[in-house]
Amino acid sequence: MGTMERMRQTSPYVLAAFAIIFVGFMVASDADMSNMMKSGDNFQTASIADVNGEKILYKDFEEKVREQVEQQRKQMQAQGNEQEVDDVQIRRSVWSEMLEDKLLNQVANEMGITVTQDELLDVFFNNPPEFLRKPFTDSTGNFNMQSYREIMRNPDVIFNRLPQNTPQEEKRRIVNSFRSDLLKIEKALKDEKLRNGLNTAINSALSVVSPLYAKEKFLADNSSADVNFLFLDTKLIADNNATVNDEEIKTYYEKYKKLWPQKQKRKIKYVLFPLIPSANDSALISKAIKKIDNDIKNSGEELVKNFTKRAEEFKGTVHDFTQVKDISPQKLSILSTLVKNQIVGPVQMQDGICYYRLDDRRSGENFVVKASHILIPFGTNKDSAQAEAQKIFAETKSGDFAQLALKYSSDKGSAQNGGDVGFFGKGMMVKEFEEAAFSAKTGSIVGPVESQFGFHIIKVTDKQSDELKFTEIVLKPEISRMTIKGLGRDAKELKTRVDNGESFDAVSKFFNKTPRETEFFEKEKPVLGSQFIAIKAFEMKIGEVLEPIEMKKNGIVVVQVKDQRTAGIVPLEDVKDKIKNTLLNTKKLDLLKNKAQNIYSQVKTIGNIQGYQSTDPSIQAKNAAGVKNNGVVPGLGQDFGFTEKVFSTPLNQISEPIRGERGYYIIQVNNKVVPEANNSSKQMGDFLVQLRNTFKTGGYYQWFNKLKEDSKIEDHRTKFFNEF
Repeated sequence: MGTMERMRQTSPYVLAAFAIIFVGFMVASDADMSNMMKSGDNFQTASIADVNGEKILYKDFEEKVREQVEQQRKQMQAQGNEQEVDDVQIRRSVWSEMLEDKLLNQVANEMGITVTQDELLDVFFNNPPEFLRKPFTDSTGNFNMQSYREIMRNPDVIFNRLPQNTPQEEKRRIVNSFRSDLLKIEKALKDEKLRNGLNTAINSALSVVSPLYAKEKFLADNSSADVNFLFLDTKLIADNNATVNDEEIKTYYEKYKKLWPQKQKRKIKYVLFPLIPSANDSALISKAIKKIDNDIKNSGEELVKNFTKRAEEFKGTVHDFTQVKDISPQKLSILSTLVKNQIVGPVQMQDGICYYRLDDRRSGENFVVKASHILIPFGTNKDSAQAEAQKIFAETKSGDFAQLALKYSSDKGSAQNGGDVGFFGKGMMVKEFEEAAFSAKTGSIVGPVESQFGFHIIKVTDKQSDELKFTEIVLKPEISRMTIKGLGRDAKELKTRVDNGESFDAVSKFFNKTPRETEFFEKEKPVLGSQFIAIKAFEMKIGEVLEPIEMKKNGIVVVQVKDQRTAGIVPLEDVKDKIKNTLLNTKKLDLLKNKAQNIYSQVKTIGNIQGYQSTDPSIQAKNAAGVKNNGVVPGLGQDFGFTEKVFSTPLNQISEPIRGERGYYIIQVNNKVVPEANNSSKQMGDFLVQLRNTFKTGGYYQWFNKLKEDSKIEDHRTKFFNEF
């Protein structure tokens, strides 16, 4: 039995110690399981994609999605974020990740890149990743390799350290869980090493840079020039002086049509039924307000009792004693004026129509302090750091504390806010800092106070202990299931009537909807934010209507395939306007040529660009400093003809008219900075390294996109989901 296999069999408790959690749970709320069953697919073998003949299993995909959903949900809860997890976005991310992994593993196999068992064992026992090292690393950063290896080789060490009262069943659960989790760790490490090996091979090929190209690029990037110039815009030629007919457009298209290749494309027409509250839904809020208003006409115990009842009915919130600093200013301005058991409402707030009841208030039990600090770290000499802190403390007596924090504090996060660390309660700061801050009076500065982080100079800016307990009812119109069902029925009827021969536009008008059309799109690109709709559009015929889809963010959408484009060349009608503008611009440039030549003759006689300004004020002389040979004309946009001529024109010489993309230029170069070859060898070496790294980054993505484009990928997600 191999070492890794023995670890799987005998290491059931390590993962618990490392706090690595892999969650397996099943939620099939938005997975169309009925479609899968109808297609005869088995859950264990159903594929969500086939990549060059290899499957990505649905169950593996969903497991990964659910792990990430749960992980993100826990993170959001820890941060106090009550928003829902965007599982649609997570599905897209996991899809891209698994597709990339499959393609790269296939390439790695073709290239003979493998990861041996010995390599994995070397990672586990000699070079463990950070998440495995962390539990064995002390506060000074020292990693206890001996203890780590002891536990990895003999998990019973951990088993024996578990609490004595841990049930045997729980221990067995940890055993079984870890066996599967360790396999995932092993696979993740193997995938990472395969990816690194593949990246090394690909980057080696992509980082080859021609010395001649590197030299030209270096000179272009490090050269600059100052230029005076005249610009003759094609706008000087009136539109009626240059015309283009259909025959010219067709001739141009036939000559250059190979420059416009296209993939298969579709266009859809659609109407949207937004998921917004109906008049009936809003009427429910009015009824609720009347109920509460009638109740609060009472007084005494009856008032308290009735409001409590309404809070339960309308899902109100009872806020236990809360620091006033943690209550929004808008709510606090209302609550602070109330006496115990007093109710106020209806009040229009940002989150709806609200009622508030002050249940109680108290002070003196839970103090919080607001403070600012300047932190001086120990560095290499603790005595010197203390002396520096004493000096700064003296400066705070007469100086601006916020400015001194910005100047001296090593806590850059708070220093940007004048040293402010906000409010904090007991147990939230290191002991020494907390004791000093809570002991000091508001407005006083104390220190230096020593903690494990260094010496602190602390300014106490506020102290509070006021807390409010209150009940809140928030009423806001919410779309009811009845309204959603009604919209769904309308959407379904729209589809049925179009299926029976009626016009999509006419039926949409019947439902007071205005149809919209998309641009032509490719199958791989989401449309209306949905990859599902894009894929389905390619499976349908022109005029066919997709079953209504309820989308979380948009509403219920009804889609009709409007038009299609086959793979090949972009049709003339799609590029006609573009060709017309190109030909018009060319004709205007031709007409402008004589004017540019005449102006050049005058400028040459005058001897400089600026002097022409007095001759013809309508042609403005421009000055551009620090011009690079990168095609950018300052103030005008891109025109490579201009910048290339700048670096080939001798100093102070007036150039003949330069034909650009949007007009003619006449230039006079006043100054040039060009690196000398014998003085730039060190710079050139550094530049070459930087250029290779750039090639690696950009080249890798180009290589991968081409790999993906050339691969045979069958996307089966529409079998399981209607939104992704």
